[in-house]
Amino acid sequence: MMMLVPRLARVLALLLALGAAACVDKLEIVEQTTQGPTAWDVLGARSLSVNGREPSFDEKRYWDTQVETRIAKYLREHPELEQSPRYSEFRFWRQVAPGATRSEVEVLLEEPQEQTIDNALMAMLAERHWTDLERKAKEAWVYYDWVIYFDDVSVVGMVRRVSRLDPRYD
Repeated sequence: MMMLVPRLARVLALLLALGAAACVDKLEIVEQTTQGPTAWDVLGARSLSVNGREPSFDEKRYWDTQVETRIAKYLREHPELEQSPRYSEFRFWRQVAPGATRSEVEVLLEEPQEQTIDNALMAMLAERHWTDLERKAKEAWVYYDWVIYFDDVSVVGMVRRVSRLDPRYD
């Protein structure tokens, strides 16, 4: 009887571990979105990834000045953007929007973590949304939990990886 209890406990622990491992796969979902990441989103993700913490007040202030300078320079060089429906997202919200050019995305988010033109990798990143994107997407840029898809000229789609444990504000 003494040997039965530890053995039973080990079997239960193993079953619980297997159940937890099966659930881990389901904790993240990939959702397609019409609103891309903001520059703040990427700054926060980059800081967590590199430093293991949120950016400090001084880091945010310095970064804000850099982004504002890049945006002002870009708008001086591309005054036609002021007539675009994307102007508010770019200038004030600092957010990637459908139709944004590669250079607009770089101004807001800087260099991506990864760039790819491989259809298999783009399909893997988009998961179930690839059927909607595959006709248009020719390149993907990865920014932490976000993937931005481009055709020859501009953003044609965006997906992001979301934890099911994150709060939802629907």
